[in-house]
Amino acid sequence: TLLQTAVGDAGGASADSAQAMLVTLWNVAMAGGGIVGGILLDTLGSGSFPWAVVLLLLPVIAVVLYARRAGFPARRPVAAPAGDADPTA
Repeated sequence: TLLQTAVGDAGGASADSAQAMLVTLWNVAMAGGGIVGGILLDTLGSGSFPWAVVLLLLPVIAVVLYARRAGFPARRPVAAPAGDADPTA
């Protein structure tokens, strides 16, 4: 996926560790969402879900806008196929 590609690119030589961290954080987020959703449902009812989503989107949008430059550079370097001669030589 694009997220995994961005994490691998940003991780560079430590791409394997970055991928492991991505999977771990994804699992923690899924569990945390269930816990927070259960607490909201139990204490405030289902009417609290839309407001919780709005509050969650604000920091998410900030992170996406900030991280876009690091994870998705404007241009990706294109490697020449193996065995091709250098056109500048």
